[in-house]
Order: sequence, then C-alpha cells, then structure tokens
Amino acid sequence: MRFGIHVPKQRTMTATAEYARDIGCETMQIFSGNPMSWRTGRLDPRDAEGFVTVTRAAGIAPVLVHTPYLINIAGPDPELKRRSTEGLVDALERAADLGAGPVVVHAGNHKGSGLDAGITAAHETIAAALDRARGGATLAIENGAGMGTAIGVTLEELGRIVEPFPADRVGVLLDTAHLWAMGYDMRIPEEVERLADDTESGPGLDRLYALHANDSLKELGARRDQHAMWSDGVMGFGALRNLIRSPRIGDVPSVFEVPGDTPEFDRRRLASMRRRDGRYGTRARARASRDSD
Repeated sequence: MRFGIHVPKQRTMTATAEYARDIGCETMQIFSGNPMSWRTGRLDPRDAEGFVTVTRAAGIAPVLVHTPYLINIAGPDPELKRRSTEGLVDALERAADLGAGPVVVHAGNHKGSGLDAGITAAHETIAAALDRARGGATLAIENGAGMGTAIGVTLEELGRIVEPFPADRVGVLLDTAHLWAMGYDMRIPEEVERLADDTESGPGLDRLYALHANDSLKELGARRDQHAMWSDGVMGFGALRNLIRSPRIGDVPSVFEVPGDTPEFDRRRLASMRRRDGRYGTRARARASRDSD
C-alpha cells in the first residue's frame, strides 16, 4: 500500500511537490484550486513543469486532484449542472497540466429529484466533461456517507454511476470514514472482505483507483461525515491494519486527508505507515512463513 496525505498548498505548485517529497509521500492529493470557489486560477507553465519534475523524480504516484466542493454532478438545476460541468473540465485540465490524476469528485446530491434521476444527471455531466477535457483524463467518483440526498453511498450505486464508462477512464475512490458511516465495520477482517466482495459486484475492483484512509469521530452506521486521524477516531489502527492485510484491497494507494499539525508529524506518520505495511502486509507474512519452515 502506498501512503500519502492531502498536501496543503504551498507558495507554488513546485514547492507543494517538494513538501510532499520531503515528508515521504508515496502518493498524494491536492485540490485543483480553491475548494470553495468555482475558479481554478491560472497556473504558470514553469511551475507546472517543476511540479511534474519533482513528483516523477520522487516516484510519487498517483497524484490525486480533488475538485472544489461546490461541484454537484447529480443535481437537477440546469445552471448548477453547467457550472459543475465546467468545474469538472477545469479540474481535469489542471490534472493534465500537472501530469496528475485521477481527478476525485463527490458522487453528488440529487436534491429531491430521486436516485435514478441523480444517476442519470451524473452520467450526463461526466460524459460532457470527459468529452471536453483533453484525452487521457481519468476520473474517480467518491462514495458518500449517506447524508441527505447524496447518491453513490452504496457500492451498488457507485457501480451504476461508473458503468457506462471505460474502466480506465472512470473509476471510484472509497473513503473509509464514509464506508464506516454506511455500516462497514473494518475493525473485523470479515467486514473488509465483505467490502471487497461488494466492490467487486458493484463498480468492480479494477475500478478501485484509491482510498481516502480516514478514521471517523461518529459511531458505526451513523451516516455522518466527520473525519479523524487513526489515532483519534473510533475505528482505530485495527481497521487500518485489516485494510492493509486484505489481499484484494491492500495494494490500493491511500491518502490521509486529515492534516497533521507540523511537517515533522506527517513525516513520522507516513514512516510509521510504511513500517505498518511491512509488518502486516502479505509479503512480510510470506517471509515469516518461510523463515519458520
């Protein structure tokens, strides 16, 4: 499992990549622009080139690009749909400029139009954005925590959203705090395998591009979205250990979205996760088995 964090924006994109490199990110996530604005902003080509150079030299991959929170790909309002399509195109273009991807977007809210209408609207928005963006752009639909009129809160719904599109263009990203909110108790190994089963029968494991590896401050099945560090949440490191151990999910790149207080904290956190992966991963178990023979 490759570990990284959502990297806070530094003074330049090149400096942001250097920050990720210096704290030991193997993967990372950034916003495509201001997360609370429709505007992506201008990008200096030399700065974009610097970002690409640093991330590639450091072997940081994939670089996830998260869209602004204002985008709603599933809503019925024509003006919001237009702006959401434009925002999604901008994010896909920004990812292309940075040699990054996939672009991560929330599955969205149907706003009272119903699940079927919301999924149809999502299909239309995704298709329009992919058609307008430069070739090769990839998109990952993030699962919801089950609040309000959100769609994509079950693996079956995510499967319906991505089904019309090629698996190498549109996949899914699973947020573990959102899965917890929907009743997956990942503290139990069998529940992680149920998650793998549901992913296979829903969007397909081949479409699982990455994880947002977040703990939660809310109780299991609460349909509430409140992220936490693994040291502070109700799932705890046992759940993360079970994800790492899973032979079907344990090699999916994982990003911690809850930032640490200092770069040194995140450096220690990522180093700890790499050790944890080595201790609990299948390769380490295989070595232990050989040593005992």
